[in-house]
Amino acid sequence: MAVDADTFRAAMARVAGPVAVVTVRDAHGVPHGMTVSSLCSLSLEPPLVLFCVADGASCHRVLRTARRWCVSVLAAGQEDIARRFAARGEDRFAGPGLDVLGGLPAVRGSLVRLLCAYEHVLAAGDHSMVIGRVVEAQLPLADSPLLYHARGYRSLAPAAAHPALSAPRGARLPTG
Repeated sequence: MAVDADTFRAAMARVAGPVAVVTVRDAHGVPHGMTVSSLCSLSLEPPLVLFCVADGASCHRVLRTARRWCVSVLAAGQEDIARRFAARGEDRFAGPGLDVLGGLPAVRGSLVRLLCAYEHVLAAGDHSMVIGRVVEAQLPLADSPLLYHARGYRSLAPAAAHPALSAPRGARLPTG
């Protein structure tokens, strides 16, 4: 029995995901960008990341042919940037909070910035899985991430508010 689209959408809304801005330049040097919440690590050797882009997204065609792109993983407090890069018909690059990494626009103050080289793009349903080899990684800020959960932006409480989150590596955490 197949799961209908509404049930699947509701189920996946319960899965928290990181919020990242992906930026790329087309063959004419024009910048393009989008907000994604499907970013994940794929491989350690070589270092690969994966994110998904809808076939109808404005960046889809550019990402299929680009040789490299930048991924900025957003920090709590950067919801305005996430919304700006998710909006349709808006000049995503007009506004504060951007600088450059490897010649590509990048989000200033983000948790992590990854410069990626094209590895592979795979068609998958109504999306494409974009796989990039990480050629540079910057960790400019140690802060709480911006998350997408239940169709809204969220952030984590500071680790001090959750003693289990700040337990030393290898420590046994209480189970409920």
